[in-house]
Amino acid sequence: MKIAFYYKSANNGIKTHVNALSREFVNLGHEVKKIDQFSLGSYMLGNTSGGISYGFDFSLRKIKKEVEDCDVLHIHHAATFSEFFLPLSSICSELNIVNTFHIPAGPSLEGELRKIHIATLTSLYAGRSKKFISVSAEIAEYIRRYCYGYNDGDNNNGTEIVIIPNGVDINRFHPPEEDEKESKKKERDVCIGYLGRLSPEKNIINMIKAVKVLASESWLDNVYLKIAGTGPLYNKIKKMEDEKIKVLGYVEDAPSFYRSLNIFLLPSKLEAQPIALLEAMASGLPIIATDVGDNKYFIQENGIICGTTAKEIGATIKEMLSEDLEKMGAESRRRVENGYTWDKIAERTLEVYKSVTNKSQFSN
Repeated sequence: MKIAFYYKSANNGIKTHVNALSREFVNLGHEVKKIDQFSLGSYMLGNTSGGISYGFDFSLRKIKKEVEDCDVLHIHHAATFSEFFLPLSSICSELNIVNTFHIPAGPSLEGELRKIHIATLTSLYAGRSKKFISVSAEIAEYIRRYCYGYNDGDNNNGTEIVIIPNGVDINRFHPPEEDEKESKKKERDVCIGYLGRLSPEKNIINMIKAVKVLASESWLDNVYLKIAGTGPLYNKIKKMEDEKIKVLGYVEDAPSFYRSLNIFLLPSKLEAQPIALLEAMASGLPIIATDVGDNKYFIQENGIICGTTAKEIGATIKEMLSEDLEKMGAESRRRVENGYTWDKIAERTLEVYKSVTNKSQFSN
């Protein structure tokens, strides 16, 4: 079977998702073709090396030529400007189209703008795409409830939506080895960590404020915070660094970073289904995460859900320090092993392809 991915290549979860699925599909004997903003020659607005950027192009002819021998065109939003015009082209009538929505939404102004983006795309592709996939149950519910054209069982002109989350490479991201465990046990310090984009919606500043308050309390003077990542707030956040808070910038070895932590904290105000959360869980970490996106579905016996204010984050850190961190970390690992490895996510995605194509196309 020949599968084409149309996506935006940047240092983000979409690129990780597409690369992981591509690797799994190739291992299963399928052919994969990738179409991104660079192959389309898009004019890029924003930071092309990662972060917020978008490709402006009118490349329908080029896309059509790339996918003419493919069985499925799998679009991962947001890709480039051509994604808005593709539903109006003959590509949709000639090819099996599947769309995956990675776009987060929420109660903030940015979140509301992203909801408009989602509604626009679902309206354009409804009835033209064979299946919608959402990495987030929250976004899937939003599409079902508010967006035009979904398939609710009665609307045959719509497009059915299914939920397939992100995955994680559990061989790359794993708990500390025995010698690393022993080293951490000898230390009195508790290291909390964050890895991700340093941008306003990630709420990093409130996380830092929470830890600074805790560090001022004598009985919590062994709490430290390590922040990994880059983004528009890097310089501002770097200035908040002190002996308790270290801002590392981009880290080359993410698995080692996770293994150096005792607790992973995701303070975001806006998420869909974050890959960093799965990476931390695969690394055997207990989790503190805000109640946004799909976090609450992944954080149960393995962590604590909290609010987004500095006061709420600080109170949750205090609560977490009284918990059995080792037990929570083991539960995190168990959860990803049971349902969120990339081979399992690839299997579920292939089932979607099977449902929109002839099953004979799946013989290797």
